Amino acid sequence: MNWKTDLKLADLDAGTAIEVVCKRCSLVRYDTPPQLMAQFEFQHAYLDEVEYSLHCSNRFCRGGVRISLIHDDKNEGFVGGMA
Repeated sequence: MNWKTDLKLADLDAGTAIEVVCKRCSLVRYDTPPQLMAQFEFQHAYLDEVEYSLHCSNRFCRGGVRISLIHDDKNEGFVGGMA
C-alpha cells in the first residue's frame, strides 16, 4: 500500500495542485481536484485509479501518466551555515 491507494481525490484540498506527467513524451500539466472531478467523474476514486484512468493531453501521444502532489511550502527546508 502507498499514498495513492490510501488517498481519495475528494479528500484533497481544492487548492492542491496535481502534477500530471506523461511517461512517454514527458509533457507536464497541472490540475486541481475540482477540475478532475468535474471532467472525469472521479468523485469517489482513489488516486491510483485516477492515475490509471488519465492519459497524456497531447492528442498524438495519449500515453500513460504519473501523478504527484505539489506542496507549496512557504518555509525553506534547508538553512545553511555552521555554528
